Amino acid sequence: MLPKEERSPKKYLATLFRNSFNVFKVSLYDTVTYQVLFLILLYLLTIPIAYIFYDFLFVTKGYPALINLDIESFLFSIPGVITVLLLAFAAIIIFCIEKFGLLFITASYQTGKRMSYFSAFRQAARHLRTEIPVVVLLLLCYAAVIALFLVPVLVSYASFSDSWFFVPLMIILALLCIVFLYLLYIKWIFVAYLVVLEGKKVLHAFSYKLNRKLFKQLAVTVLAWLLLVALCFALIILLFSSLSWLLLDAVIDNSVLLAPIFASLVVLFSLILFSFSIVANSFDSNFLTELYYQNIEREKTGCDIIVPEPKELSYLWTPEVPKKHILVAIILCLVVVLIGTILLIPTVQNDIDSIDKKIYVSAHRGSSCRAPQNTISAFLTAIEDEADYIELDVQETKDGVVVVLHDANLLQVGGVDRNIWNLNYSELQEIDVGSSFSPEFAGERVPTLEETIDVTKAKIKLNIELKIYGHQKHLEEEVVRLVEEKGIEDHCVITSLDYNALKEVRRLNHDLKIGMIIKYLIGEYSKLDVDFYSVEPHLVLTKKFMLDAHADNKDVHIWSLSPREDVSPYVDLGVDNIINDDPVRVRELLNEKQNRSKIEKVITKFFTFVRIPEYSFGMELIFSLVKRSFGVFI
Repeated sequence: MLPKEERSPKKYLATLFRNSFNVFKVSLYDTVTYQVLFLILLYLLTIPIAYIFYDFLFVTKGYPALINLDIESFLFSIPGVITVLLLAFAAIIIFCIEKFGLLFITASYQTGKRMSYFSAFRQAARHLRTEIPVVVLLLLCYAAVIALFLVPVLVSYASFSDSWFFVPLMIILALLCIVFLYLLYIKWIFVAYLVVLEGKKVLHAFSYKLNRKLFKQLAVTVLAWLLLVALCFALIILLFSSLSWLLLDAVIDNSVLLAPIFASLVVLFSLILFSFSIVANSFDSNFLTELYYQNIEREKTGCDIIVPEPKELSYLWTPEVPKKHILVAIILCLVVVLIGTILLIPTVQNDIDSIDKKIYVSAHRGSSCRAPQNTISAFLTAIEDEADYIELDVQETKDGVVVVLHDANLLQVGGVDRNIWNLNYSELQEIDVGSSFSPEFAGERVPTLEETIDVTKAKIKLNIELKIYGHQKHLEEEVVRLVEEKGIEDHCVITSLDYNALKEVRRLNHDLKIGMIIKYLIGEYSKLDVDFYSVEPHLVLTKKFMLDAHADNKDVHIWSLSPREDVSPYVDLGVDNIINDDPVRVRELLNEKQNRSKIEKVITKFFTFVRIPEYSFGMELIFSLVKRSFGVFI
């Protein structure tokens, strides 16, 4: 037999995983039950608390949501700081009870004394005074590392964001940050065990040093475990996706069966992913605990590295899962699938029926990739490009003329460092806003809204955004007056980042369609008195947002997309209008998607319902708590 240190890495990993799996098998009942009961308790507690929090924060304050800049002002206020601290504290407590409870269960099986899920919960709650400092210190260290890497990112963005090497540089910095965080994770992998099982002081546990050989071995071992989880996850997705494709393809032309089977597959897939997350968490806890007890054995024997021996642990008491419990679990799963399917069928049917719906295209500030933004040339080009809408920005000059301009300052488009509210209209007309785009457009001027309406009337619809910079006098009144005077009430919509401006438009003319532009959101957006939402898709848009909006008969527009960015995922989500600098390219992409087979359209809809990225591991409860805390609003 080879000396322990000469065993191959493959045999080492195989033995390690087998030992972990042996403990995992006998502890599965307790670890799974603990997690399921914990999540049930979490939902029962957080949902009422979230509603109470909502009522206190929003209803009593007289507004339904925090939107865009309101969030920033709120977060830097005393109530905002208190709210964030309370939410962070609650998230840490929840994370500690969930993770440390599993730690106590798996550690008890290693020592041959089974700890029930109830006892583990009690132990985790009892040790919160030592668990919370561990988690807080870890989070602070990780946050410091991320902040350290953000500095060169911000400097690079400010200095040469347009350079060819900017994207590769960002990728390299991101990878370096991930590697550094991973190495810190390995360095502190036993901190929690040292504090709660051995009673060491927190700082002493953080200063615990792994020898170089052990550190390398742990880094490779944990990486192998993470890759194994990722592989299993990918296989589950591949197998179920293939099954879903086959089943949906078999009933694609059956209008009676398609929606129920679609809905049942969505619920079943979600249940499988949830179960995988629970089981993976259980194995992960057993795996780390196995590593920890191997390290104890290493210290006892004085070896440099962990060398696991094949073992079959004997337990003083191994829980036998009663058959009736298994039967109850199966029945509950079937009931969940049945109820979920019934509840989901109407939503699924609506999504299927809307597969071939028309998606409108708006030219962002006109066709601004081909002509200077917010100019008559850009608007005429948008008409040539057969866009459905022109999205344009309006604000007031010093003498109250409503003009079409995005920035408050004319430096970028006209090379003049003057603010719009400090210029009379006659002064504004002296500024060339076309040459900065191309010499071809030399002499282009900032148009008035009235001039724009005259040029575009009966040719294209308008999306008029009110730019509120705090210097406007009668912007809302003047815009509504022009719209009514020109008779384009049914051929335009009014949007703004400022909800008060939209409320004023609603007061002036209740029949005009208004849309809330949303960059960031906290709150019950459905209570906003608007006709549609215009959202930044990367930060706001989710399937739930889309379903909720459509359930309220409100369209969803998306904006701030690069002309080269693929809008396919947002089309599959079900957006109603795409605002883009290049309407021709967007129209071509929409035509391509329209020409897909029906099964391809249905299967892409299927994956918009199954939100795979939400089933992550490690820190998932921190993120899910934030979602659940704001769960009634986000």
